Amino acid sequence: MTRFITRNFGWKLTSLAVSFLVWLGLSGSRESTTSITAPVQYRNIPKSLQISSEMVERVHFVMRGPSLTLSRLSSQPLPLIIDLSNVRGPGESTFTISRENADLPEAIMLERAIPSQIRLTLETRVARTVPVKVLYSNIPQGMQVKSASMTPSSLTVIGPESRVSKIREVFTDPVDLRMLDSEGEARTTCYAGDPQVNFTASPQILVKVTIGPADAAPPETATPAPPVK
Repeated sequence: MTRFITRNFGWKLTSLAVSFLVWLGLSGSRESTTSITAPVQYRNIPKSLQISSEMVERVHFVMRGPSLTLSRLSSQPLPLIIDLSNVRGPGESTFTISRENADLPEAIMLERAIPSQIRLTLETRVARTVPVKVLYSNIPQGMQVKSASMTPSSLTVIGPESRVSKIREVFTDPVDLRMLDSEGEARTTCYAGDPQVNFTASPQILVKVTIGPADAAPPETATPAPPVK
């Protein structure tokens, strides 16, 4: 039995390898249809502009082609590239999704994309310096903030023009007056209130607070935190 198995073993092994390669080629060339979800990348956005509309983050492709190639694409989908290098100024721009910006292999046919187009609104990117308003929490009963100073007292925000123009001031996370250090100081963070507006520097500020009996009007720079409903 052993002699029968080992006789012409090299030829048998070669035949087995050839058979496997033929099977692999036939199965890989069998055409099928599948759907793949791919991430969207936005490239070459002009420095003076910023996308102000909602951005599509993923696109759904329905593709047809060799099974083996489709299987590889499914495991590692290529990103859809939206190239904005030809955008010259603010306004609306529409990008039609095709096999070219999906960078698909030649053997793959793109039957449809969902969505089939991506429409973006771009605006001039502007910066604006606005004052910081401090919010407080846990003010002791019968007490009030007598004075407060912030470092820095203003911050610069940057983003699409229409959104930045609506920001008149930025607020801090509420400063818990029970957590002041021995110098009456605490660190807190400001928020812009718009996900498309950013700070040009760190939004952390240092607040120095003096509290006393409620016998005087609070300073204009101090704003109590709204009650939790």
